[in-house]
Amino acid sequence: MEQKTIRCAVYTRKSTEEGLDKEFNTLEAQREAGENYIKSQKHLGWTLIPDHYDDGGYSGGTMKRPALQRLLEDVKNDKVDMIVVYKIDRLTRSLLDFAQLIKIFDAHDCSFVSVTQHFNTCDSMGKLTLHILLSFAQFEREVSAERIRDKIAATKKKGMWTGGSVPLGYDVENKKLVVNPEEAKVVRYIFEEYLRCRSEVQVSRNAKEMGYHSKPRKLPSSIEPVNIAFNHAIVNNMLRNPIYIGKIPYKNELFDGLHEAIIPMDLWNQVQELKRLNKGDRFTPSRSVKNSLLKGLVECTCCGTMTPTRTKKDNKYYEYYTSTRAVKEGYHLCRTGSVPAGELDAFVLDKVKEAFRSPEIIQELVTQVRKTKPEYGVKEIFDIVQSVDQVFKYFSPTTLQSIISRLLDKVIVHKDKIVLRFNTFGISLLDDCIKVDHNGYNKKTLEFTYNVTLARKKGRVRIINPLPSERGKKDERLILAVSQAYRWQSILDKQGITMAELAHREKMDRSYMGRILKLCHLAPEIVNAIMAGKQPTLLCLQTFIRNPIPLLWEDQLKRYGFKCELQAVEFQRFLNV
Repeated sequence: MEQKTIRCAVYTRKSTEEGLDKEFNTLEAQREAGENYIKSQKHLGWTLIPDHYDDGGYSGGTMKRPALQRLLEDVKNDKVDMIVVYKIDRLTRSLLDFAQLIKIFDAHDCSFVSVTQHFNTCDSMGKLTLHILLSFAQFEREVSAERIRDKIAATKKKGMWTGGSVPLGYDVENKKLVVNPEEAKVVRYIFEEYLRCRSEVQVSRNAKEMGYHSKPRKLPSSIEPVNIAFNHAIVNNMLRNPIYIGKIPYKNELFDGLHEAIIPMDLWNQVQELKRLNKGDRFTPSRSVKNSLLKGLVECTCCGTMTPTRTKKDNKYYEYYTSTRAVKEGYHLCRTGSVPAGELDAFVLDKVKEAFRSPEIIQELVTQVRKTKPEYGVKEIFDIVQSVDQVFKYFSPTTLQSIISRLLDKVIVHKDKIVLRFNTFGISLLDDCIKVDHNGYNKKTLEFTYNVTLARKKGRVRIINPLPSERGKKDERLILAVSQAYRWQSILDKQGITMAELAHREKMDRSYMGRILKLCHLAPEIVNAIMAGKQPTLLCLQTFIRNPIPLLWEDQLKRYGFKCELQAVEFQRFLNV
């Protein structure tokens, strides 16, 4: 009977990178011991896999190790039958991680062995021995971490720099920060310029124009250190860094440092006060998903990924989707701009709600409603899920976000349109007639395109299609104004009084009455549409009274969106005049 071949992989690890540049380092020593052990088991069919799985400079307290992840992928792909390690703690120093590894190994018929620790996990005593060894490994890791944290704390309390990225304005000599005169000039410029222009984005722009750049850093994509241009994030970090006033931060405390300060204390205090005052007016990344159901799905056509942000005004927060590039480098770079989170969420939910009528999603909805309302019966739950608009209130934002992400791949925001890209599962839930009837559907890319515009109406930024294909409801204020205009004009014609006399009689401002009377010159088609509530959505009273009304009826129809050839962008440009 032919002997079974057992494919063996040797895994090695070292917590720090110290000594890895030696001609014969500890990783090579571990691998050599593993190879010799595999040779000693050759009579059992053990054979060495030539691939190297070496993690140098990675802690055993985490699973986020590149070589380990590569090894686990090979285990899942049935390329490895046995894993050989020098000691158990080379594989992991965490009991929880070990349990997860064992689960993966068992699922794919993979075993492991330690070269220096002999035990048999087939019986209860062997399993106990293994858990004792791992407990001590985890204990050693935690004790070492505590010693390192205590050492860092003591070092910082003495005002000593403990390493890391060297801040702009300093060099390192004998493990101490020493002022770099040329870079110190740039640091002072950043602080003084912020006081002058009161904007971090403008400071970064001015610094780039002056030819200044941050300290050279080695990037993953570069072999040599490269100069990094200033951006909003770099300037913000510099303005908050207490190292520039001769302090060493540790947790929430500041200690007197052994290095020389670059920024005087009065300048530092002025900058911090200004940053405090400016904090409420700028967009900041938001961790809240309350109104960010599309987090991770939204993209800007010119800048890429959009992230949830929020700003504060009058003790009220407003949430938006803003491009990550704009947050870091300045909002002037993004042509699309920030989109209100609530508006975009509502827009997308409205467009995908037909998918919620499919049997697959209805079953999911029933399951979710039953979790939140266990006291409801089957009929009550069924009635709830039949109303798509009502069922959403029974879900947590996280649950609703999960459902949406199962339908959509991307929501791409343009200046004048929004594109919804469905995935294969999501598009299969839509009825075929919806795809046929929609002119903006692309069968190849599974995308629906909606021509829209962002406009401010009644104090809110809204996503609206101003073309006649989407009519608004009756605007009572506009209808009243048109009726008043015709009534006042009739009085002026019949009684022969002046506008000033009529304004006094009606207790109205004369100039306001004059602006309302202009509505008498509107084309009959426009008047009829207003009275029937069939005017374009963006058309309101302010549109007429703030701007001159064209004399020709044909020009009025084009300007106010009653001609189909009028594009949304042109109409929005007129509203912004």
